[in-house]
Amino acid sequence: MPERALARSVQSVVNFELQDADGLAEHIGQRFAPVRIEPIRAADRFTMSGTYGQVAGIDFSRSRVQGEFRIFPKRLYDGVFFMFPGAGSIVFQQSRENVMSSPTTAVAAEGLACRSMEFLADSSFCGVVIDRPVFAGRLSALLGHPVVEKPVFQPAFDMASGGASALRALVMCITGPEFGPQLNRMSLTAERIRETLVDLVLETWPNSYSEILRRPAPMIAPQHVKLAVDFVHEHAQMIPSGTELAALSGVSLRALQQGFRRFVGVSVGAYQRQVRLERARADLLREPGTSVEEIALRWGFTNAGRFSRYFKAAYGIFPTELIRRKT
Repeated sequence: MPERALARSVQSVVNFELQDADGLAEHIGQRFAPVRIEPIRAADRFTMSGTYGQVAGIDFSRSRVQGEFRIFPKRLYDGVFFMFPGAGSIVFQQSRENVMSSPTTAVAAEGLACRSMEFLADSSFCGVVIDRPVFAGRLSALLGHPVVEKPVFQPAFDMASGGASALRALVMCITGPEFGPQLNRMSLTAERIRETLVDLVLETWPNSYSEILRRPAPMIAPQHVKLAVDFVHEHAQMIPSGTELAALSGVSLRALQQGFRRFVGVSVGAYQRQVRLERARADLLREPGTSVEEIALRWGFTNAGRFSRYFKAAYGIFPTELIRRKT
């Protein structure tokens, strides 16, 4: 089946036609995470067809749906869904609020916060799904320093805006019959499209990095900021104070704080905490048998409850949920 080929391909564009819940669940599970699918009404039938593409951490699609159904993830997925409906609507039921698309409203939904998706009223749509590590890598390259705070995207985006229209037009182009199949034979072009999609999302879809990305180039961090950033990464377990970091960098505490705010986007303390959270997250994934309390203490979090709250704010799930998902 074409869907099985998707799981083996680093880069692929295929047409698909799915006639039942099992086929759609398999299609989604091979790329994202296992799901359960239910019709809105017990007697309803549905079909989904269209074009699907995948290039190293990014998925793009153009789909048509007949019927109404819900998708329930069995395991949460660390990525962001950007959906551009042409007809009908899609509802993302998230942990804090529901986000609903329409032909005039595109939506961005967090995979880690998604409790279900509803496809309503015979819908058509195109969409892009981008893995979180892809955003982190691209932002680090664009800003010239490690990025540890994930971008937060505005949930709803007016389709009348130039940015939303440009994104939709690009996805429609690369999933079109004249262009899409060519990507299977053009690895260099596919990589450029991958970067273009990520950059276009970051530049046009309102997010927590929009302001810093709009600043005039070049935005090269001064030497004292680079020294402090390098020290934090190399000695993450030491947790030096802001005053100590400033002394090590040869500037005043105020100058260091201003430098971090301008070139890193967060305070010195917040940056240190995020680096330690990232190290703790890596250890939790690498050592699922080790207790959360032990790993939290290893990285300087003396209060396990506070560590769990910080972790949930940064990654959308509690440390214990991450371990359960891993095992």
